[in-house]
Amino acid sequence: MNDTGVRRRMAFSTPRWHDTGGDFTTATEAYVRRVIDFYDSRARWHRRFYRASGVTAILSAATLPLLTILDLPSKSIVISGVGCVVAVTTALKEFYRWDTSWVLLRQTETDLTRAYTAYASAKESATQPDPRAAHTLLHQVLRIREQESLRFFRNLPSPAELTPQPPRPPAGS
Repeated sequence: MNDTGVRRRMAFSTPRWHDTGGDFTTATEAYVRRVIDFYDSRARWHRRFYRASGVTAILSAATLPLLTILDLPSKSIVISGVGCVVAVTTALKEFYRWDTSWVLLRQTETDLTRAYTAYASAKESATQPDPRAAHTLLHQVLRIREQESLRFFRNLPSPAELTPQPPRPPAGS
């Protein structure tokens, strides 16, 4: 929901910081809330994809032995189709790494929420507004997002790890 209580569809693109030239504190708070909502939405979608792909692969693979004993017209086409579903689902799950992304997105959303609630709590208890607090919050959010990106890309296999290497001849040959 947005600030007026109206539910709106989340965009699938990452929120960007835009200095509108207005009140910096208000713009920062709105931006941070959009970023938190974005990470929450992405984590939910990655959880759904991970679970759906896992269930699809398990159920499809489990039906293969049953299909072999049934007397079906075009039996080989049906078995091949189910085998393709298993292969494609498993490959997509491995390629997109929805399980690790789900965990990483949820951790980032938690870190962002922790930073925002600490900021909001300090803002409420302050007797004088501190304009530097919004700057500090924005820098924290950018650092958290940078760390999330680094963790994501650090865990990606290199193309050399994915490419099968030809066997090496034995030493001394």
